[in-house]
Amino acid sequence: MIEDISKELEAEEQLKASENRLSTLILNLQTGVLLEDEHRKIALTNQLFCDLFQISASPEELIGADCAISAEQSKEYFKDPEAFVNRIAEVLGNQKMVVGDELEMLDGRILERDYIPIFNNGRYTGHLWTYQDVTLRRNYKRTLEAQREKYSSIIANMNLGLIEVDNDDVVQMVNHSFCQMSGYSEKKLLGQKAVDIIKPLDNKIVHEKNQKRLKGHSDSYEVKIAHKNGELRHWLISGAPRYNESGAVVGSIGIHLDITEQKHLQLQKEQLLKELESSNRGLQEYAHIVSHDLKSPLRSISALASWVKEDYHEILDINGQNQLQMMQEKIEGMDKLIDGILNYSSINSQNLENEMVDLNSVIHEIREIIFIPEHVNVVIMNTLPVLNSDRTKMHQLFQNLISNAVMHIPKKEGLVKVSSEESNTHWQFSIEDNGIGIPKEYHEKIFKIFQSIGEGERSTGIGLSIVKKIVDLYEGDIWLESEENKGTTFYFTLKKNL
Repeated sequence: MIEDISKELEAEEQLKASENRLSTLILNLQTGVLLEDEHRKIALTNQLFCDLFQISASPEELIGADCAISAEQSKEYFKDPEAFVNRIAEVLGNQKMVVGDELEMLDGRILERDYIPIFNNGRYTGHLWTYQDVTLRRNYKRTLEAQREKYSSIIANMNLGLIEVDNDDVVQMVNHSFCQMSGYSEKKLLGQKAVDIIKPLDNKIVHEKNQKRLKGHSDSYEVKIAHKNGELRHWLISGAPRYNESGAVVGSIGIHLDITEQKHLQLQKEQLLKELESSNRGLQEYAHIVSHDLKSPLRSISALASWVKEDYHEILDINGQNQLQMMQEKIEGMDKLIDGILNYSSINSQNLENEMVDLNSVIHEIREIIFIPEHVNVVIMNTLPVLNSDRTKMHQLFQNLISNAVMHIPKKEGLVKVSSEESNTHWQFSIEDNGIGIPKEYHEKIFKIFQSIGEGERSTGIGLSIVKKIVDLYEGDIWLESEENKGTTFYFTLKKNL
């Protein structure tokens, strides 16, 4: 008998070709594949499966091997060996598809396993296992989740109120601090228009800022807020646009700081400054009035003393005339004291009339005005600067220091040297003499008002206080170096651009 089996042979060849293609595909998948028959004998596997489980045999050599025995042998590669074996038994017993089983290896790797049962006309004929190394993906995911938790915790617990709104100003997210600041719960805020709940006193500025966010601008601004309890609060808001993945603006993020307490302190400070300015003006006026009222009787006493001396010159003995002279000296000292107090009280930044002042000419003028003993020379050691300053204050500053220097030099040849030195921000000046010197215990004391050295009748104890106040006015420092019976050098600095 002859039978034409061409079609059967063609079908068989097509089936074999299809099986070969499927086998080639499985062998080259980037997933470890293990195909078992219904008796758990290996029907097909690939090289990646061998690599994942560190199997030295080739995929072809594994065909026909018993997987039940292999599972027992390889369970030691897993963190929980018994759970690995038990899970296989559980999955095979159910014969239902399983996706995404996670297996932790002892070496730190994480494998993801899928199980696919195979049925032919309702009859179970085996199953397919697929394995993937998802260590990097899982670690990245865990790191990402840890970072998200960390930043979520920071956002939730920071003292700054955070709010996210969409382009219609509808609240998308708030943190705990914002709820505390506003007085509203998260449930009350979410889904509501922020401006309707928060109630800023000036809606216009909020609208303007929202429009800027739509254009991609960020900035900071202050607003007054009506708190839920009715209190007026001051908020400092830093706003920035919020973008989606494609770079389009989908809303804005606002960081809020309640500055109500700082605002109250600032207002108190401003009020105190106003009161202080008013008080200073009152004190200056009072000082002028008092000086006038004090100088008037002093002049009368001085005149009376002069008349007594003239009218009773023949009657008074030398002792009486000396006492009248002492009275005049006391009156003169009192007059200087009043002038010193007036000068001290008038030194402040409000009445400065700054101009370009040549300090060389100032020193020349001082040498013409003050009394300089014949044995003393005042010398400018180098060219002094032209300083943007108040001419009167510079006169007071240098005159007080030079006057003190020339009056306390008992040597036959007295010398007072004036010099300057420039730095980046200040001019440093020095006034050096070869006089009697100043004991160290007085170096700080002499700059305080009404403090002087010794019992000198000519000293009011105000001169160096005036010097210190002027130096402070020009944001400088003053100090001295001195050695008794050798001399004193006063150093002071003045800011260049005040």
